[in-house]
Amino acid sequence: MLERTQILRVLRSPLPGGHGIAAEDANNLNDILRGKIAEVIGISNELNGPDRFVDGVFLQSKYYQSASQTVAAAFDSNSGYFRFEDQVLEVPKDQWEDCVKFMRKRIEQGKVPGIKNPADAEKIVHQGSVTYQQAKNIARAGNIDSLVFDAKTQVVTSLSVFPISFAVTFAHSRWRGESVKDATMAALGCAALSGSTMILTGVVSAQLLRTGIGAFGATSVRNNVQAISRTPAGKEVARKIATASLGKPVAGAAAVNHVSRLLRTNAITAAVAAVVTSTPDFYRAAFKRSISWQQFAKNTAINAPGVATGAAGWIGGAAGGAAIGSVFPGPGTVAGGLIGGIAGSLGAGIGGTSAAKFLADKFVKDDSERLIARLQAEIEQLASKYMLTEDELEYVITKIDQTINPKWLRRMFKQRDQSIFLRVEFEYLFKEIARKRPRVSLPSVE
Repeated sequence: MLERTQILRVLRSPLPGGHGIAAEDANNLNDILRGKIAEVIGISNELNGPDRFVDGVFLQSKYYQSASQTVAAAFDSNSGYFRFEDQVLEVPKDQWEDCVKFMRKRIEQGKVPGIKNPADAEKIVHQGSVTYQQAKNIARAGNIDSLVFDAKTQVVTSLSVFPISFAVTFAHSRWRGESVKDATMAALGCAALSGSTMILTGVVSAQLLRTGIGAFGATSVRNNVQAISRTPAGKEVARKIATASLGKPVAGAAAVNHVSRLLRTNAITAAVAAVVTSTPDFYRAAFKRSISWQQFAKNTAINAPGVATGAAGWIGGAAGGAAIGSVFPGPGTVAGGLIGGIAGSLGAGIGGTSAAKFLADKFVKDDSERLIARLQAEIEQLASKYMLTEDELEYVITKIDQTINPKWLRRMFKQRDQSIFLRVEFEYLFKEIARKRPRVSLPSVE
């Protein structure tokens, strides 16, 4: 979703702060959230072309410091005539009334071709959903308006993640034999976690993209992509990746620019995602003391490659899928890119995580392995103390298996004396078995 916004154009816009471009994105997002069919179409910078398309209407967005400047920007400086034929002028929310007044005067002067009635000014001046100041804020990092805009953007994206995560978790839980109720609760929790993680990752990434980090990354990535795209093969790969990402055919400089934004965005997002996914483990190690720092380092070393390879897999899979789908030009290319991107992301992400875990296991044991070993040793001592039979031991192990889960293991890790903890947790099972045994009495000496 981030690469579909115009953050990169905001960074290199000649206008102070790029707030006009930010206004296009903000107004478009708000229209989408209101259920309208809206799209930013002015990315190609066509002379006097529309900036947005909303419910069949072409809009030209102008955001300037004053209403007079905003309206004046829509008229040719030489001829004085309205420049945007068959388009509606979108203006800052707080300037709309004044803009309508200025437009009426222009109509009275005969400067708007095809419109003679000054009362029609309201029909060709559209009130934007954000003010001039809000547009300026959205173009910058570290303020409420830009944070709210980024959060809304990521909520739209997470709406597609939530049902997928829910369905996968629910199915997996049912396959393990859990009830519908338990599977539903587990799926809701996992889906909520996935969605919130995506929102947080997206918001932080978008804020970083507005800073010098985003500008530097954009320049270096774009130079590399442009160099690669000078070859016929590189140009074709860029076209297929851009088409798969945008969901519509794109070629030439537009494809190269989009792939540049995509790579830059994915690189920053992958780094942020690695930090976000490791934050819960950091909290457990630093504050709750429920895992070791060794375990935290191992988990981070496993998660980071998974995130990076997942991002790379999406790009490679999208290109490959688009190539296969191009047998049916247009829809086939788009669908193939989407399917290929999902398959590539999942495959590469799982593969990268598995490979990292395989290597990490060679050097560092999980906390859970050490804790389970400690548990087994304690159970063996209790089994010897109570002289359990094979059937009795099997019963105890079954009960213990129902108790052990990651949350319980973290509780165990926090205990200063784990032996006492284990006896408090499980010795009652052994005593229960002993009480149920038939009493055996020895004959008296007499």
